[in-house]
Amino acid sequence: MNWREQASRIGLFMLLLTCGLLVFVLGVDYHSRFPTNTSGAYKIGLSAVFLTATVLLRRSERLSAYWRVAFAFFAASLTNVLTWYCAVALRDWLLNLFQLSLETAQGLTVAKLSDALLRVVPMLVLVRLAGDDMGSIHLRKGNLKWGLTIGLLAFVNFTASAVLIAGSQDAAFETMFPDIPWWMAFSLANAFMEEVWYRAIFLERLQPVIGAWPSVWLTAIWFGVSHVFATYVSGVGAFVFAILVFTLGFAFALLIQKTKSIWGAVLFHTASDLHWFIAFGSF
Repeated sequence: MNWREQASRIGLFMLLLTCGLLVFVLGVDYHSRFPTNTSGAYKIGLSAVFLTATVLLRRSERLSAYWRVAFAFFAASLTNVLTWYCAVALRDWLLNLFQLSLETAQGLTVAKLSDALLRVVPMLVLVRLAGDDMGSIHLRKGNLKWGLTIGLLAFVNFTASAVLIAGSQDAAFETMFPDIPWWMAFSLANAFMEEVWYRAIFLERLQPVIGAWPSVWLTAIWFGVSHVFATYVSGVGAFVFAILVFTLGFAFALLIQKTKSIWGAVLFHTASDLHWFIAFGSF
């Protein structure tokens, strides 16, 4: 590969990295570190840009190989629009329906389920409208044996280590256990949502354009950087947390690529989220 080809690949990687940060850092409403996080106009405008790019690239003979990548960014960005305008209303309706509060594990789980629905369902619909099947976002059996084996091993390991950490902090296990099924449901909903949103909708579309390894790196960086701004950690801890999330995101993406399926990564991801609840959220 000559220097021009290398420069072109690096430039494309940086462009895609920037596009992802526009969606997953500047476009989300999980925090308000930037003005764009609380701007509906930004979210709509960004989605419109990606939709326009999708249409133009699909019509171009020379650049048609890139339209599915632009489409993935459009789908991911559009969910930010939907959650900004609809998430609170749907969440409050469900909480009122079941007479729950956000101060409880049940209420938090219902809120997460509403968030997951608003993100995942539109992406699934858009994938079908684009003419692709669910296999294009790894919603297929794949190598289920390896995926579930690794996922289950991670689940047992993370859960056991979380119990050890909680025990060392004198956690009140007798009050913790009733909440564990709800924490598990929350973790599963969040894991499925994030695996589709951050990785599954991108990996198969990025790979023909930048290759398998760069696709893993790219999605892992998005995942890690977006968690620097998590509201439940601060200071130096936020950067340490982002490194942890980056390494996990790298592992999740590799697992999806190697097993050709999302399910092992979802189980692995569920285990890591549940670990956080048991180890640090129970006392």
